[in-house]
Amino acid sequence: MNRVLMVAGSLAALLVGCAQKPAPPTGFKTPDAVSYVQAHGVKVDLQLPQTFVGASTVVDAEAAQKAASSSHNLVASSGNSAGLAGLLVASLINTQMGSGSLQRDAQNTAAKESRPLADLLAGVPLQERLQQRFQQASLAAGFKQGAGDISARLVIEPKLMLTPDRGSFVLVNQVQVQDIAGSALYRMRIEVSSQPIRRCGKRCIDDGSLDLAQVTTALDECIDESMRVLATDLMLPAPPQAAQETLRYVLDGQRVVERGYQLVSNGNYWRYRNLYGAVKSVPVPFEDALTQEQLRKVYGR
Repeated sequence: MNRVLMVAGSLAALLVGCAQKPAPPTGFKTPDAVSYVQAHGVKVDLQLPQTFVGASTVVDAEAAQKAASSSHNLVASSGNSAGLAGLLVASLINTQMGSGSLQRDAQNTAAKESRPLADLLAGVPLQERLQQRFQQASLAAGFKQGAGDISARLVIEPKLMLTPDRGSFVLVNQVQVQDIAGSALYRMRIEVSSQPIRRCGKRCIDDGSLDLAQVTTALDECIDESMRVLATDLMLPAPPQAAQETLRYVLDGQRVVERGYQLVSNGNYWRYRNLYGAVKSVPVPFEDALTQEQLRKVYGR
C-alpha cells in the first residue's frame, strides 16, 4: 500500500510540476539608469515578434462546470472500485486532462478570433512603422535621441492582445534599457489598454467590423502612452510603501481588483505598478484611490 501511495505521490508531483508556469520576470531599475539615459540619450531598437496579434484566452463557464462535474463523478467511481490510490491517480489525471482540454479549446478559439485583426494589419509594414512611431513617441515623451556609440539601447518588444470581449486590445511592451555593454539598466513590462476598436455599424450597433484607420489611431495612442509611462516610471523613485493600495476599476465590462502602487495619472489614462513587475495604464479611473495631490505628497513631488 505504501508503495502505491509513493507512486501516486510521485505522479502528483509530476503533474503539478507540468502544470506550473514560470513566473513573469520582475521589473527593476538600477541606480545608474536615469543618469546614463540623460547623459547619452537612447536609440530605439524595436523587436517585432513573429506573432504580433494575439487574444486573451477565455474558458467558457458552462464547459468548466461540466468538466468539474465529470471529474467529480469519475473520482467517486474510482474511489469505490480502487481505493485511496485509485482515487488519487484518477483525480490527478482527470483534473489535468480536463483542464488541459479546456485550455487548448480556449487557445484555439483565441487564435481564431485574433485572425481578423491580424489580417487587417497584414498589409502594414509593421517593423518600419512601429520603429518610427516608437521613436517619435520616445522623443515626444522627453527622451534625448542618442547619437554616439555609447547611447542607451531602448529595446522594445510589443504585442497586441485582444481583450476578452474582443472590442479593444492591450499593447503589451517588454521594455529594456541597456548600456553600451548590453547590460540591462532597466526592465519593465508596460501594458496600455486601448480605446474601443470595433466599428460602429448600422444605427450604431456593433457589427464586429474593424476599420484600419480606427485601429491605427488606437495603436498610436497606446504607443504614445507607453513611452510617457516609461519616461515617468524611469524618472520616479521606487514607490514608497505608503503608495501601495488595492486598486479597483471596471474595464470592458470586467471588474479588476489588483494590489499595486498607484502612479500619477495623465490625461485620459490612470496608471499603476502591480507587484509582479508590470506598469499598467488604463483609460478608466480607479475607484476610491489616492488623489493626485496625495500621490504628489507620497512621491515627494
